[in-house]
Amino acid sequence: MSKYLIGHITNTHGIRGEVKIYNYSDFNRFFVGAEIYVELKTGKKAFVVERVRPQGNLFIVKFKGYDNINDILMYKGLDLYSDDNVDDELEDDDYHYSMLIGKPCLNEEGVLLGHVKSMIPVPQGHLIELTTVQGKQAMIPFNKVFVKDVDQDKIILTPIEGLL
Repeated sequence: MSKYLIGHITNTHGIRGEVKIYNYSDFNRFFVGAEIYVELKTGKKAFVVERVRPQGNLFIVKFKGYDNINDILMYKGLDLYSDDNVDDELEDDDYHYSMLIGKPCLNEEGVLLGHVKSMIPVPQGHLIELTTVQGKQAMIPFNKVFVKDVDQDKIILTPIEGLL
C-alpha cells in the first residue's frame, strides 16, 4: 500500500476543533467521509472528514469526534496522508509529488543540475524546488517549456540563463 502526501495542517480555526489545511493534491482528497491520517511516533492517527470548506488557498476541515480546539491542537504543523490510490485518474503528464521528490534533474546533455527538493503549487500550476549541485535553491516552472521529460529515474530540464 502506498501513502500519498496530500496536505499540511497549518493551524487551528476557531474553538470548535476545525483546522486549516494547505492542500498538496491536485485531486479531491478532502471531502465528507474521506479517511486521512497523520504519522506520529506511535503510528498512524486516522481522521474522518466531517465538514470541509475552502478559504482562500486553504481548506477549513472538521474531523469527526474532534469538537474542541484542545482535541486537535496537538496535530498542528503535521502533514496529512492518504492511502487512496488515484493512479487511474492520472493523465499521461500527471505525477504524484512522491514520484518527483528526490529525483535527479539533468540538462539535455546529461549534466546533473540538482535534485527535486519539493513541489510547490502556485495558481499557474506547480514549481519544482530544486537543490542545485552547488547547494543553492532554484524554482523551475513545472511545464513543457522547462521540463522536457520525466521518466522513472530522472527529469530532463531545459534551463534558461539566470534560472539556475
